[in-house]
Amino acid sequence: MLFVAPDDYPPFRVDLVELFSNHLVGRGLEIDWSLRPYQDGPARVEERGSERFYLAHRAKAKRFGSVRYMLAENWLRLKLAWEVARGRYDLVQVRDQPLWVITYALAAKISGTPCLFWMSYPVLEARLRIAVENLVPMSWPSRLLRMLYATLGSVLFYHVGLPLTDHVIVQSKRMRERVGFRGIPMQKMTPIPMGVSTGRYNAQSIVPTDDPRLTGRKSMAYMCADVFSITTDLTFQALAALVAEGYDAVLVIIGAVPDFERDNFMEQLEKLGISERVIFTGRLPLAEALGWVKRVDVCLSPFEMDSAQQVATPTKLVEYLAMGRPVVATVHYDQSEVINCSGAGYITAFSGEAMAQAVARLFDDPQKAEAMGAKGPPWIKANREYAHLADTVEEIYAGLLARRKKIRN
Repeated sequence: MLFVAPDDYPPFRVDLVELFSNHLVGRGLEIDWSLRPYQDGPARVEERGSERFYLAHRAKAKRFGSVRYMLAENWLRLKLAWEVARGRYDLVQVRDQPLWVITYALAAKISGTPCLFWMSYPVLEARLRIAVENLVPMSWPSRLLRMLYATLGSVLFYHVGLPLTDHVIVQSKRMRERVGFRGIPMQKMTPIPMGVSTGRYNAQSIVPTDDPRLTGRKSMAYMCADVFSITTDLTFQALAALVAEGYDAVLVIIGAVPDFERDNFMEQLEKLGISERVIFTGRLPLAEALGWVKRVDVCLSPFEMDSAQQVATPTKLVEYLAMGRPVVATVHYDQSEVINCSGAGYITAFSGEAMAQAVARLFDDPQKAEAMGAKGPPWIKANREYAHLADTVEEIYAGLLARRKKIRN
C-alpha cells in the first residue's frame, strides 16, 4: 500500500505508529510512506522491515529552503502518483491531503487500484478558521490566500476528490454525518476513532518520571502534539485559580511549542504569577511522555467545540485513560461520551475556573481520584483498543481488494 500523509517523519502520532506500523504491518501489510522529514536531510528512501519511507530533500535553513522543499515534495509525490497509475500498489491511501487525493484517485482509476481517503480532521475548515481569526500570525496577503485556498479547495474536495475515492475513513459518527451532508454516500464511509494499543499504553510497563520539581506538590499534565495558546491558556488559568485557593500545584506541558507561541506563553505566565510552576518538556519519546502522565495526579484535556473540532475524537483523552489517570476534560461530543461511559473523570465547561474546580475535587480526595482513574484502562481495552480497530480497517481493505479482483475477472 502507498500511504500519503502530511505528518512528520519519523512518525510519532499514535494512529500511524500503533494502528499501521504496529498492528497492520504485523498482520502482513507492506507500506510505502510519503511523509515530511522533521529535520533537514537529503532525498532518500529509508527502509524499516515491511515499511519504506520516501522523503524529499529538506534544507529549510538555506535560502528559499521552504519553497525548495515544497517543490521537491511535490515532485516526489507526482512520481509516486505515476507509480500508482502503473499499478505498482494494491491500495493507495491519502490522509488529510484534500487536493492531493484528486491526483492519486485519478492515478488509481487508470490502474484500477482502490483509493481511500483518511479524514482525521476537517483540514480545509480548520485552515479557513485559522486565516479568518488569525490564530497563527500571518500577513493579510497570506490570510487572503489561505481563505481562497480553503474555499476553493472545499469545492474541489467534496465535489471531485471524495467522489473519486473508493472509500472514506472518518474519525467519528458525527464527522460521517457532516461529510454525508456534503453529498458523499453514507455507506461509503466508516468511522474509526482515535485509540491506543494497551500493550504500550500500560501503566505497568512505564516508569514514572522522577523530577524533584513535582516532589511534595500537587501536579497536573496537559499533553498535546503541538501546544497552542487557544487551549493551553485554559490550563494556565486553571493552575492560577488553584494556586489562588492555596494549592501548591505545578503544571506539566508535554509537547512541541511553536516558536511564535513562546513569548505569548511567557507573558501569560508572568501575568498570572505562575511562571515557576509550569514545566515545558517539549516533544518527547513516547515512554518519557507517558512517564510524566503516570507521575502526575490529574490529566487535563481542554478541547474546543468549533465546527472543525466538534467531529474529532481527541487522542490525549484515550491516552490518559489507558494510563489509568483521572481526567478533567471540557465539554465536547466525544470527550463527554468517553468520560460519562467510563467514569474516569469529570467534564467541565470550557473555562480555566471550571477546570480548576474539578481538579480541586480530585486533589482533595486522592483515593477517589485513583479509583476513577482505574476505570480508564478496562474501558479503553473494550472500546478503543487498536487491535480491535485494526480488524475494521483490515475488513475495509479486504473488501476493496476483493471487489477489484471480481471486476478484473
